[in-house]
Amino acid sequence: MPVSLVLGLVALVIAVAALIVVLEDRRAAKRAALRRKARLARLGEVDPLAPGRLRVDR
Repeated sequence: MPVSLVLGLVALVIAVAALIVVLEDRRAAKRAALRRKARLARLGEVDPLAPGRLRVDR
């Protein structure tokens, strides 16, 4: 019984750690995108992906 309890706790800790890593990676990607957009704006450049996101009203 104690062995299964310990293994369950270890699995739970690993799952929580993996979740934290994924969430931090997403936050870092968002921050990098914001910095990239700000840098382009300071240079007077437009977003190179903007034309692909435009929609035509019909």
